[in-house]
Amino acid sequence: MIKLIWKKDNKWKNLFPIFGEHPYLVYLDNAASTQKPKTVIDWVSDFLKNDYANIHRWLYSLSERSEELYYESKCKLAELIDCKPSEIIYSYNSTYCINLLAQALVNSWKLWKWDKVLLWIREHHSNILPRKVLSKIFGFKIEFINEDKNYNIDRKDFEKKFDKKVKIVSLSQVSNVTGQIMEIEKIREKVWENVFFMVDWSQSVPHFPIEINQIKCDALIMTWHKMMAQTWLWMMYLKRELIKELDPLILWWWTVKDVSIDSFSLQNNADKREAWTPNIIWAVSLLKALETIESIWWMEKVREHEKTLIEILCEWFEKRKDKIRLIWNYEPHNRIWTFSFVIKNEKNFNKIWEIFSKNNICIRTWWHCAYPLHKSLNIWWSARVSTYLYNTNQDIKKFFECLDSII
Repeated sequence: MIKLIWKKDNKWKNLFPIFGEHPYLVYLDNAASTQKPKTVIDWVSDFLKNDYANIHRWLYSLSERSEELYYESKCKLAELIDCKPSEIIYSYNSTYCINLLAQALVNSWKLWKWDKVLLWIREHHSNILPRKVLSKIFGFKIEFINEDKNYNIDRKDFEKKFDKKVKIVSLSQVSNVTGQIMEIEKIREKVWENVFFMVDWSQSVPHFPIEINQIKCDALIMTWHKMMAQTWLWMMYLKRELIKELDPLILWWWTVKDVSIDSFSLQNNADKREAWTPNIIWAVSLLKALETIESIWWMEKVREHEKTLIEILCEWFEKRKDKIRLIWNYEPHNRIWTFSFVIKNEKNFNKIWEIFSKNNICIRTWWHCAYPLHKSLNIWWSARVSTYLYNTNQDIKKFFECLDSII
C-alpha cells in the first residue's frame, strides 16, 4: 500500500490563483492544458502595462525592450532542450507548426508523388490531418505503423513498411491517450539519415527534460500551454541547415531580404518561418513559466512529484480492473501521469462527464483527438485523467470516490 504523503495544502498549489478562487476544484485535464501560476499572470500584466510594443522595429525603447524579452524566452528555451536560440521557431499551435512544416517539405521538393510518410497509429490528429490534406493534392502515400500487444511500435510492421519510398517519419514521443513514453532513440537508429525525422514533444515537455542530441531529430514540435504558459504559443526546433533549405509558403516583411516587382529573396535564418507579428505576450509568459519551473528545482522536482502520483494512480486503478479497462497497463514505469480508461458495459460517455463535472472534477472524455488508435483498439470512447505538479493525493482520492459512485 502506498502511503499518502502529500498534504492537501500542496505548496505548489498555492502558486495558482484559480485554486484560491475555486477551492473545491479538482483539475485533472492537464494533458489538454495546465493552469497558470501567479508569476506568469502578474508578469504578463506587468509587461502589458510597462513594456509592450511590436518587435522587429527597434526605433524606440519599448520595441527594443519587447524584442529583448522575446529573444530571452528563446534563450531560456534553448537552455532547456540544449539547442541554439537561432534554431527555435515560434508559431500559434502544434497543428499550425506541422502544417507549415509539411507545406515547406512539399514546396522544397523533399516530398514527391509516390513517396511515403510513416506515422504511428496512436498519433494525435494534428500530426495526421495536415499530411492527409497534402497527400490528396500531391499524391504521396501515408502509412500507419501498428502497435504490438504491449502498445509499443510493432517492429516487424515498421520494418515491413519502412522502405526506399519513405521520405518522412513523424512520431510522438508520448501518447496523449496512454501516457506511455516511447524510446524514440531506438526508432531513430532504424531510420536512414536521408529520411526526415520529426518528433512531436507536446506531451513530453511538461514532464521531463531531454536534449536534442539524444533524439537526433530533424524537427521537434513542442507546446507550452501544457507547461503553464499561455495558449497560442507553440515552438518548432528545426536543424539549422534545414532552416536554410526549406522554403516557406507564408511570407511577410520580416521573412524576406528584398522584394521587387519581379522577384523576392528570403532570409536564411529562423525569421523566414515566423511570417506574422509574433505572439510577443505569450513568449513573455513562456519565459516566466520556465523561470517558475526553474525556481522549484527545475524539472527534477516535477518528475519526483509525478512519480509519486503515478504510483498511486496505478495502484488504485488496478484495484478496480474488474470494472474498468485501463488503456495500456498498471505499471508505473515508463509513463507520464496521464491515464485513459473505459468503464466496462458503460456506453454513455456524456453521463460520465456530467457526474464528474457536478462534483467539480475536471476530466476529459471521448476520443482525445486520436481516432485511429481508438478504432484499432475497438474502443468508441474513453475517459482521461491527467495530473500536474499542483495536484495532490486528495485530488486523486476525490476522483476515485466519484468514479466508485459511477461503477
